[in-house]
Formats: sequence, C-alpha cells, structure tokens
Amino acid sequence: MSKTIIHSKIPTDDKGNSLIPMAQIARCIDNMRSVLGNDYVIIATPFDTNKIDGDTILINIDCKEYSYNGLMEIIEKAKMYDGLCK
Repeated sequence: MSKTIIHSKIPTDDKGNSLIPMAQIARCIDNMRSVLGNDYVIIATPFDTNKIDGDTILINIDCKEYSYNGLMEIIEKAKMYDGLCK
C-alpha cells in the first residue's frame, strides 16, 4: 500500500532562518503523526505546503504534465528496462 505524503512549510525570515523553534516544529509533526496515523509520510521543510497523491501534477516537461502515478510508472518501466539490459 502506498502512503500519502503530507508536506508542511516551515516559515522563515528573509534570510532563510526558521521563525519557529525546531522543538516546536518537532512537536507539531508528532501531533500530525498521532492524528493521521501510519498511512501518511510527513515532511516539514521551508517550502510550500502540499498534499501529494496519485493524481497530483508534480512536474511539467515540454508542455506535458506528469502526475505522481505517471512518474512512478515511468520509474518502474525504467527499472525493468535496466534489468533487461544487464
């Protein structure tokens, strides 16, 4: 079973320093884990917050959008191809 990734943004100042103490961030992540359970992977970084699942568009290359599921399929095919070439 695949897990949903929850990505939370850590607020920073204009120099990139965290505006929230790391201990408080760790408590917040622990609270999210206790509420969401083991079906989720929780990541906290100083970037935008997103929920990434199978149909979420992750990347756009040459005007074609690739979803999480689409990228995973490409990766799996590449692994199979690599295995055949050995």
